[in-house]
Amino acid sequence: MTGDLTADAAAHAQITEEFADRLEMLEESGQVSKLARRLTELALADLAVSLDLRFTEENSAQFVTHLAIALTRINRGDPPIELSAVAEEEIAERTRERDAVARVMRDCAPVLERTVPDPEISYMTVHLCSIVDLQSEQGG
Repeated sequence: MTGDLTADAAAHAQITEEFADRLEMLEESGQVSKLARRLTELALADLAVSLDLRFTEENSAQFVTHLAIALTRINRGDPPIELSAVAEEEIAERTRERDAVARVMRDCAPVLERTVPDPEISYMTVHLCSIVDLQSEQGG
């Protein structure tokens, strides 16, 4: 992942604690697999460190839910979601965020034993951009 093990560990601990209830509920209801839950936590920690973000229930609930459910679908081998021209247009200028999501999903691919499709990366990036923009507006 990012290479800074101390920052990664601190970010992972914060993510695990912050989203424990949400991810537990999703896992217990069968919407999210144990593997997808773990990958979600690791991906969020990596993104938090690499993009200097703080993910919270208030700013990231939808993103966390989408990420965990998407990773579960991908792991099961469900059909890929359709490409959205609207989503692509919305993130066209957001190469930093898209590159970060694509990198983290490449790290997840060997564990999932599947490549994460580009449309999924785009939707994840849309969610991430809204969090980046919100934190930027709030001054960090």
